[in-house]
Amino acid sequence: MKPFFRIILGIIIGIALTVGGVAFYGYITTPKDEQIPPLPEKQTAVITHVAGPVFVIRGEETIPASPGDELQPGDIVKVTDGAVAQVQLADRGSALLGSDSLVRFMKLTGADSKLDLRTEILTGSLSYKIEKLDDSESIIIEVDGTEYEVRGTEFIIEKTDDGSLLIVGEGEVRVSGNVIDGEVFVGPEKQLFVQEDGEAAQVEDISGENKIRLASAAPMTAMPFGFEGAPKPVLVELVTDPPDSDIYIDGLKTGSGSFRSLLPEGTIVEVRVRRRGFKDYSFTLNANSDQYIEIHLEPSGLDETMAEKKPENPELTRLRADYERRLSELNRSFADQSDSEASSKAEIERRYAQREAEIAAEKAKREAELLAQLEMERAKGGVLETELADSQSENEKLKDLIKQIQELTD
Repeated sequence: MKPFFRIILGIIIGIALTVGGVAFYGYITTPKDEQIPPLPEKQTAVITHVAGPVFVIRGEETIPASPGDELQPGDIVKVTDGAVAQVQLADRGSALLGSDSLVRFMKLTGADSKLDLRTEILTGSLSYKIEKLDDSESIIIEVDGTEYEVRGTEFIIEKTDDGSLLIVGEGEVRVSGNVIDGEVFVGPEKQLFVQEDGEAAQVEDISGENKIRLASAAPMTAMPFGFEGAPKPVLVELVTDPPDSDIYIDGLKTGSGSFRSLLPEGTIVEVRVRRRGFKDYSFTLNANSDQYIEIHLEPSGLDETMAEKKPENPELTRLRADYERRLSELNRSFADQSDSEASSKAEIERRYAQREAEIAAEKAKREAELLAQLEMERAKGGVLETELADSQSENEKLKDLIKQIQELTD
């Protein structure tokens, strides 16, 4: 259905339901008219996902954050209670800023516009997923005088009342600072708590609770940029009714009430909206164009309300979110594998046809060369026959001459 007719139909349905006193439940999609700024063609940091109230403190100004906003050195990203925000580091990785966080971006790039990121966690938590960096690039996070340097890894850093906690899922993080004796390297499936009082920090195996935290705090779908052939960004906005409904993207809770995001064109994600006292609503979102989506939840009936369980344990909720996220990733992986296998089969068939054509061309070439050589040999044979006939004629003449000489001599 064309966008124009979809909008008209939505208006007609809305009027009919309003007049009839019947509520509409589900979701309505309308195109977005908002123009998003072009993403930079360099290594820098850009806000790509915002759920709930998020702001950028720049000098004396406090600016509402929007997907596509490029950060500047000195900016502080303020994520309010219950909200989250994601910052994309060009094509190097993503940083997810948790609820009730203040993070200062002190430095973004170094020489030759290479990524040289320095951030400071003032409050809250920061979850990173970083690809392998070049030798000339670095990412350093500061928390109360302790430095965490990463080369390519997945981890969480949280500032607490009495220090900072590092949880590493993949890769390795180097830790140093005024409360660390020398430096400490924290590897995969390890954690480190650095206390402000200077007590010696010990690397430990990651706890079960922190494994859950690591899974539930993984950055959302990345929106890479800053290189030739980067995907086209698509702006998607979700708004819920009731306005405090929880929004889950691929099983990961992204906040409540609203979600605005830049996604690579063609990205497919699973969306689920839920609130106690209402029926869950789920659908598949295809980010093939900029769009605005309103989601209206249906209140639970009497039987459903009576049977409704108490709010789940937060750890159980995180486990379910991790399961749904991994299931979604697995489904997409199978789809990508099928596409890859189809592509590989087509490539094999193309190469086979190309090789057959090359063999046929080589065969035709050799046959032409043999025919030419045969004609040449035939021509040479004709010349030899002519020369032989001439030679025989000369011999006959010579014989006649010798015979005449003998007769005269006699």
